[in-house]
Amino acid sequence: MNLLLKVMLPVLVLIACVATAKVVVANRPEPQTRPQFKSTTSIDATRIEKSDYPVFIQTQGTVSPSRQGSLVPEVSGSIISVSPNFVVGGSFRKDEVLLEIDPRDFEIALTLTEATFAQAKAALAEETARATQASEDWKRLGRKGSPSSLTLRKPQMAAAQATQESARAEVRRAQLHLDRTKIKASYDGSVSAKNVDLGQYVSTGSTLGEIHAIDTAEIRLPLNNQQLGFITLPGVGSSIKSEVTVNASVGGTEHTWNGSIVRSEGTIDPNSRQLFVVAQVDNPNNLASDRPPLRVGQYVKANIAGKVLKDVFVIPRSALREEREVLVVDELNTLQAKTVNVIWKDASVAVINDGLETGDVISLTALGSVTNGTRVRATIDGVAPPNERQRPNSATASTSQDDAQSSSKSTSGSDNPRMAELKTLIESGGELPQQAKQRFEAQIAANEPVPDWIRQHLRKTAEAK
Repeated sequence: MNLLLKVMLPVLVLIACVATAKVVVANRPEPQTRPQFKSTTSIDATRIEKSDYPVFIQTQGTVSPSRQGSLVPEVSGSIISVSPNFVVGGSFRKDEVLLEIDPRDFEIALTLTEATFAQAKAALAEETARATQASEDWKRLGRKGSPSSLTLRKPQMAAAQATQESARAEVRRAQLHLDRTKIKASYDGSVSAKNVDLGQYVSTGSTLGEIHAIDTAEIRLPLNNQQLGFITLPGVGSSIKSEVTVNASVGGTEHTWNGSIVRSEGTIDPNSRQLFVVAQVDNPNNLASDRPPLRVGQYVKANIAGKVLKDVFVIPRSALREEREVLVVDELNTLQAKTVNVIWKDASVAVINDGLETGDVISLTALGSVTNGTRVRATIDGVAPPNERQRPNSATASTSQDDAQSSSKSTSGSDNPRMAELKTLIESGGELPQQAKQRFEAQIAANEPVPDWIRQHLRKTAEAK
């Protein structure tokens, strides 16, 4: 008996423990559940409209003079005078004497030629008098017939006249040589290089210095094939000139000069495969203004006014994905990728002429890899949407009903402009767009909250079929 008790007692205790555990587990309290909200992404967006967009082509180049050349003497001699402006960087006016060569040899030559001319002039006068006297003698002697040319001394007169003209030409040549001892500038300009100085002997054809014009400046600007399609280039006999704005930073301050495209070089550069156009800026050294002069060799940026694109969508460049897509926020507040046709783009904007519609809302927020149907909370043109929370179905019917009512309020149309547009469309007897219809049917199939008027419309549409 004692042995049986010793064996059965542990078994009974074990059975009691198991039974107690089952009772405790069966009567444990129900765990409290918290509602789970659908994940949404907050983005910035804008509603697009068609407009006209003036294209500005951005390029760059280096300033060069419109005219430049070398100072070359046409006579030889020693330099006896140098203008104070004949220094590197010095400015001068048109017809200003920059250098003067010793004129004494040329003054002597002029005096000699003038004397020779005077002698030739006197010889011609003498021959003229003799010819007149010969004609009178012929008449006084009463000779018949006409006198010969030799009798009237015509050959002698012609020789004397030729000698006079030759002497006159020598005077002009000597005067020209004398004038050339003063080396003058043919235009307003500046000195680029100085090769001679006072007292130096120079020969005909030697280079005295380099000068360039300062009344206008030119800039060679490269354009690629895409840019060429949006600018009107001046042609032969054409007066059309595209305006250009030249910008340069001097001392940390940005300065601007206005000019125009005056010509193109006509051939594509074989190395860069670009066409160079030439912009001209008038009075680049205008010291009367506060801006500094536009100097030769200075690097500048240029904006060329191009064509005006009509009825296009202009969006920030950052909103363009893979150079051909944008993300559009649809009426269900989900993202949809759309392929667009970009006709122009630069560092800040992209211009689109196909693939979008007026009133579309596009995402401005840079997103990583997203799929169509991603739910978002879009702040459109700075206006944030109302707070909206959508809950999935819970275990109880009452929670599901509360969630449906809450979602119905947020999507009924009073707070969502796109839903309001759809509701107006349905009330006016129209049909839902096919894409929106498929979305709503998918939400109903997934037991997600959908406004009652959407459900009724879909039911009537199905019954009518």
